[in-house]
Amino acid sequence: MVLCIIVGCGNKSGKSSQKKDSVVKFSRVPKIVKNEGEVIEELTTRRRRAWISAISRDDLTDDKLENERVCSRHFVSGQAAKQWDQFDIHWVPTLHLGHTKRPHHHLIDPQLNADRAERQKRRQEIIDREISEKVKKLNEPGDTIESIFSEVEHTCATQETDESDELQDGRSEDEEMGELEEEMDVAGEKLVEDTEKKPVLVDRDSQTLVSALTQETVDVATQTTEFDYLFCSATKTQPFTEDYFKDSDDRTRFYTGLPDFHLLTTTFEFVSPYVTRRTKTLSLFQEFVMVLIKLRLNVPNQDLAYRFEVSLSTVSRVFKAWMEVLDVRLSPIISWPEREELWRTMPRCFQYSFGKATTIIIDCFEIYIDRPSNLLARAQTYSHYKSHNTVKVLIGITPQGSVCFVSKAWGGRTSDKYLTEHCGMLKNLKPGDLVMADRGFTIEENLSLYQAKLAIPAFTKGKSQLDPVSVEKTRGIANVRIHVERVIGLLRQKYSVLQSTLPIDYLLCSDKEGNGCCPMVDRLIRVCCALINLCPSVVPFD
Repeated sequence: MVLCIIVGCGNKSGKSSQKKDSVVKFSRVPKIVKNEGEVIEELTTRRRRAWISAISRDDLTDDKLENERVCSRHFVSGQAAKQWDQFDIHWVPTLHLGHTKRPHHHLIDPQLNADRAERQKRRQEIIDREISEKVKKLNEPGDTIESIFSEVEHTCATQETDESDELQDGRSEDEEMGELEEEMDVAGEKLVEDTEKKPVLVDRDSQTLVSALTQETVDVATQTTEFDYLFCSATKTQPFTEDYFKDSDDRTRFYTGLPDFHLLTTTFEFVSPYVTRRTKTLSLFQEFVMVLIKLRLNVPNQDLAYRFEVSLSTVSRVFKAWMEVLDVRLSPIISWPEREELWRTMPRCFQYSFGKATTIIIDCFEIYIDRPSNLLARAQTYSHYKSHNTVKVLIGITPQGSVCFVSKAWGGRTSDKYLTEHCGMLKNLKPGDLVMADRGFTIEENLSLYQAKLAIPAFTKGKSQLDPVSVEKTRGIANVRIHVERVIGLLRQKYSVLQSTLPIDYLLCSDKEGNGCCPMVDRLIRVCCALINLCPSVVPFD
């Protein structure tokens, strides 16, 4: 005989419901399936937890969950949904659960909370009394530990209450810590002198007491050393300040990707007035450098927290706040050039093959992302070319080597042609412009609507050999189109965050912009491309 596990339900196997010719059906508590992939394991785990929460019994065990059943009376349709149909109302039992019949101890006996608080208070009093007795015992020999301990205790209390940038008396935190360091040094010297000149006066026959006091003195000296280390480390010069990069362009290039310190400070002064969030422990310049280090080296947030001596959550908040400001301030650097400027500064390698008609060179690149849990998103982002889940971005550069267009991130499944047609790049073209691309960009018909031309390498499909004219044309295109590949390579090399596997959180919309939203991945790509435009070009002008 099978009984229903729900509280207050008396249904059992073979019993008919109120409806005529309707037999009560029973469903097992779902098990966790571990041999059908991560998605199924996570789905079955959530369903099992939801069932246990709906049953809500205090006496549940693994044996009961294995043997007991839930009858059809507790489902809206009289039958549990399939395991994969998580959005169905019948996925979890919802009717006649009998929760009101369960005893609630906090309602029956409200005195329990008061008793618990009283016991906690008594335990704290015992701890405080033991600490005071130990301190009193340590101070009996008459050495200088009492003064040091009181100073340390006073300093700790001051640091806990005063967390602002400046103390109440107007002194900065650095000045206060410097004075404390000097006091700790003087106290340490005094402790050494007292230990050498003033021996402890105890009974010579009390060897046990002498040993105990000696051990306590060693422990306190060790504790004093630890406090001294902590306070001295707090007074050290903070890392990655202006002075750290001022005299070394190599450090600037390594940590930020920018060519020199002057450009670093110029960019900081251009962006920093618009940052509203800042930490109490870091300056604005340090926050700016932290973001650039994240983009440049792709170090984990935990590593940045250790380097800058802040919490992990602080690193995340600083990165998000600065990326929003950097995106708004630096995005105008990625702009479509005027035709007269292109003609006036056209490199010779382009003039030799195509004159001054070349306007833009386009190509797509992909960035790895974590595999989404949603099946539709997983299919839309899977790239057969990379054999991985990716996002695809269309990038366009001028013949001079600067990035003039960057599209939003699309799913890796999107074709180059479809991305070019719908990303908005074609709207910037003017009659007579020449667009240079790879063979995959078969967009000649779309360009004809704007009276623009397309230059792509000749196709070899169905041909045994190209004619001399096509060979020469293809060679000329290949010699100059390679520059867009060099820009993409430089972009990935300078800012290695684009070489990593981005988390799914970067694909979610963080805030609203007009009628749409802007995921972090779009901000990331635009900021990196803007910073690339601040660096020297890879295209030779000679």
